[in-house]
Amino acid sequence: MTFNDLHVGAVFQPQWDTRPLRVIAFDVETVMYDCWWPQIHGWGIDSLNRNIAYYRVPTSLLLNKCEYLRTEQYTEIELSIHRPDLPFGFARFADIDWPAVCPASSDEFPSGCASYQSSQLCLNAGKIILQPFGPKGSSKPGVMIKAENPAGFTVSEILWHAARLQSPFLREIKVTTGIGIYRSGIQRKLPSYYIWGSKSRMAM
Repeated sequence: MTFNDLHVGAVFQPQWDTRPLRVIAFDVETVMYDCWWPQIHGWGIDSLNRNIAYYRVPTSLLLNKCEYLRTEQYTEIELSIHRPDLPFGFARFADIDWPAVCPASSDEFPSGCASYQSSQLCLNAGKIILQPFGPKGSSKPGVMIKAENPAGFTVSEILWHAARLQSPFLREIKVTTGIGIYRSGIQRKLPSYYIWGSKSRMAM
């Protein structure tokens, strides 16, 4: 298979599991998916009201180690909540770190915002859930943030929200290098993202 064979709703049989998987979203690096649960004779995401962290697999592994079975289209409501059109990772910079002191405004982080295309829209969503990480790297409860512009978040806006949420959990010993925001799933029917370094948890 090639990357062009991937599409939302495609069902594959992986070589490493007896259970089929169903594609929720994908990019060139990662596929996020749901898994068939034989005990309930249905897909694992049986309710969109739950907090859900998507299963994920490297795109190259799926293309090389899975067999296409069929396509089961998602409903319009499911697509509007899963938002497969949103990026998996963005605002990823290896040369700056999360500040230990909460910045007063988006003008203060990162410094030299213009060089980071701070005014560019990077996320076409009015609201998301953003999850900071703890001193040892564990995930903390997500917080809903709202974009100033209904069209979505700019780089500087979402980095400021991330910096203010993350600063209380930072310690002298760092668990990440650089900064970045990454898709995790859905919470409260909103796209959820986690705060991390310039490389995702999966890439570490």
